[in-house]
Amino acid sequence: RRDVLVLTPWLAPIVWEGTFSRDILDAQYLQKNLVTGVVTFAVGKYWFFIEGFISSANKYFLAGHPVNFYLFTDCPEKVSHLQMAPENHLFVIPVQHDPRWQDISRSRMDILSSYIQSQFQHEVDYLYSVDINVQLLAHIGVEIIDALVATISSWQVTPQQEDEASEKHSESQPAVPEGQGDFHYTASFYGGSVAEVYKLSRACSAGLLQDRENGIEGPWHHESHLNRYLLQHKPTRLLSPEYYWDTEL
Repeated sequence: RRDVLVLTPWLAPIVWEGTFSRDILDAQYLQKNLVTGVVTFAVGKYWFFIEGFISSANKYFLAGHPVNFYLFTDCPEKVSHLQMAPENHLFVIPVQHDPRWQDISRSRMDILSSYIQSQFQHEVDYLYSVDINVQLLAHIGVEIIDALVATISSWQVTPQQEDEASEKHSESQPAVPEGQGDFHYTASFYGGSVAEVYKLSRACSAGLLQDRENGIEGPWHHESHLNRYLLQHKPTRLLSPEYYWDTEL
């Protein structure tokens, strides 16, 4: 494709529809006998989205390949029996409900790093975090598989623009010097190898904790920390905004 940017300045591929052969990638993936995990959170009123997300992800996310879905929720009793594909498994993990959505956002990275260390690293090879309030409308295949994967925000599809979502407060852990951002990445869809996601989530969790101790609460919370981490640790693969499109656009 010549109508879109398909390579970053650090030579990581940017995946758009039409830039890969899914059949070839599927064959390579099958030979490696890999398992991919998907982490999602349904806390508070977000339990409403569980059925829509799980049903669509079961159908479209790495279809035909084994996927473990890890659903963190404070209302496991509201998770109805969902029919999963034979190769997929759904694990419901109870979590505490935080009264403020900011605290829920902040705790995600801590929960993710803790469970990677205690459980996920023994069960999956790759791990992706996806927001619960989405529905997959088309196949997301093994073209997303790489060591460290980020999705370009649908609100900012060109590099080197001023990143409004990053913190400019100089004391904030995710403060990004003006003009030094690459892309703005959404925290709604990211992932990679278990080892890389562990390093990312652990670093973001530490930054969020330090901000809290300093009395700083940025407007974008863990997404700002995600972007700061990915500025310093370049993603090995980027997904185009097609993978997480904002319907408001």
